[in-house]
Amino acid sequence: MSDGAIDLVWGGGLRNFRFAIGEFRALQDAVNRRRIAIGAPIVGPMDLLKSLRANNAWPDDIRDVLRLGLIGGGMKPPEAHGEMVHYFDNSPPLEHMKPAMMVLLAGLAGAPGEDVAKKKGGAETTASAEPVTSTDPSISA
Repeated sequence: MSDGAIDLVWGGGLRNFRFAIGEFRALQDAVNRRRIAIGAPIVGPMDLLKSLRANNAWPDDIRDVLRLGLIGGGMKPPEAHGEMVHYFDNSPPLEHMKPAMMVLLAGLAGAPGEDVAKKKGGAETTASAEPVTSTDPSISA
């Protein structure tokens, strides 16, 4: 199982972002509070990911993904806010779309190339997409 962490160059340096259940809950509250206020349909994390992939996410949604990811990665909330003011608020939102997508995707599916078994200190086996078959007649499919 992934811990939802990813390291990305953003905001002038290498930053650790992490999206776990707490960050997902905070994101859900933030993005849907805005939508409810204007009567727009609420969205889940996969809807938001699709918007990020299509370069069609709301600027505050992009900002929230990055801010919450920084906090999840260990940055204190006031420091994360300062980073957003300095690096996000003074630049076009489109340049932050891909990093936000990567952060959200890492939380949903794990970071690209992440070897979860090694990271967690678990067994060195990985799941296979191929079905497991047996020639033992006592085992039914």
